[in-house]
Amino acid sequence: MKSIIKSKRYSTWAIGKISVLLYMIPILSTAVYGQDKRDLYTLQSDFVDLRFGVMMHFNMGTFTDEEWASPDHDPQKFNPTQLDCNQWADACLAAGMKYAILTTKHHDGFCLWDSKYTDYDVASSPYKKDIVREYVDAFRSRGIKPCLYFSIWDRHNGVENGGQEEEEFVMNQLTELLTNYGEIPQIIFDGWNWKMGHSRISYQRIYDHIKKLQPNCLISEHNGNSNFQTDLIYYEGPKGVFPPGNNIFASQMALTMTNGWFWHTDSPKNVKSLDYTLDKLQRLEPLYCNFMLNVAPNRNGLFDKEVVDRLAEIGKRWRPNMSRLPLPTQPKTINNYILPAGIIASAGKAVTQPAPPANEGSPIAALLTQTDAEVMIDGCSDEIPDNGGFSAFQTYWKFEPNPSRYLILDLGISKDISKLYYLPARWLGYNGVVTKYRILTSIDGKNYKKINEGKWEKNTNLKISDFLSVKARYVKFEILESIDEAIISEIGVGN
Repeated sequence: MKSIIKSKRYSTWAIGKISVLLYMIPILSTAVYGQDKRDLYTLQSDFVDLRFGVMMHFNMGTFTDEEWASPDHDPQKFNPTQLDCNQWADACLAAGMKYAILTTKHHDGFCLWDSKYTDYDVASSPYKKDIVREYVDAFRSRGIKPCLYFSIWDRHNGVENGGQEEEEFVMNQLTELLTNYGEIPQIIFDGWNWKMGHSRISYQRIYDHIKKLQPNCLISEHNGNSNFQTDLIYYEGPKGVFPPGNNIFASQMALTMTNGWFWHTDSPKNVKSLDYTLDKLQRLEPLYCNFMLNVAPNRNGLFDKEVVDRLAEIGKRWRPNMSRLPLPTQPKTINNYILPAGIIASAGKAVTQPAPPANEGSPIAALLTQTDAEVMIDGCSDEIPDNGGFSAFQTYWKFEPNPSRYLILDLGISKDISKLYYLPARWLGYNGVVTKYRILTSIDGKNYKKINEGKWEKNTNLKISDFLSVKARYVKFEILESIDEAIISEIGVGN
């Protein structure tokens, strides 16, 4: 089957339903890795106790001098003639790093493993060998936990705006990564929340699939700074996203050791100082936020000598603070998100803040041009990047002042629900935060019954309302009180 599938690009599928079934075969024959399933808090607590990790951007962009490589480069350009993952692992071990993350696939779609589902991978390059295998073996042998980075957005293989076939493609590549390399403690996604939203490629389906394959694998996302649809919050430092001074969320933050995520010809001259890293470790550790230092291997497939030397210096100077208190009990979240079929709302407007910076050709242009209430169910939780990847903005619905402010979620069919979640816009302070609400449900859209009423604290945290399980197709959310005009970034129901 591999030769058939790899004989064409995914984006040119023409077999219709038969092709979908072919792609689903590996999903139906997978095994679970790992020992007994552990509870989420234990996994999060163990993770933040790792304190210090490395992120390694190594992929096609290394050889093309691009942060976001074009999607149609010749695979022959990828040719690390001296690649040595053992050298990477030794340098990270010397620095005191406890876990690692490798870019198995970036936004251009080139895969560092021999994937059955695309020709655009390392098997088509001069190197040929499975770099993911070499990486996990080298780091695991040194006691460093090997984790994976995976871009949902895949411009080479046509995963741009979601869809059924695109989702199957993602599922199958994740099956490869999570069944062929042993236990993977964490996978971090990119090009999903901010590119197409968790609605077009189903967050719930991907999440459930990963937990079935590896129940102890933590899921992290480039999702801004809330615990909305993620096991671990990821703060992307180069975009100015940092944990607040009172952070208690299990989280991690990444910054680059040189002048970019990927290696560039002048990277050896731009290695950050020893104090730069020590300062970040000191600031983040009390906040239960691991520090990931991005180290980019060069075109030979090695860490530059300047990088190796700096990592050794870090290891000599830094020691974890073992007196830190245990991770606090984590705020409640939702285990099962139900994707609404539609939404209507009382008078208001969709807002993008700051004003849309994207121009024609931007990967997120569609998100910036939303004009209706669906902005509240697009699966994008505020902080997402502009074309180029370095500017952040947020989208939300701002209700007009009115004694009757409401929205109605249509679930498509009647489903059992027991929670409603609401994510405020997070850059506006308390402005727009809903502080008092009422929830009603209906089967037919005409006869509504109140199921809950309550108050929320005046902050921008993800807010959840629990109630006894009820079967409903329509869920009406009434805003009774808010700080100034009510604002909603994301809203939905689940269990």
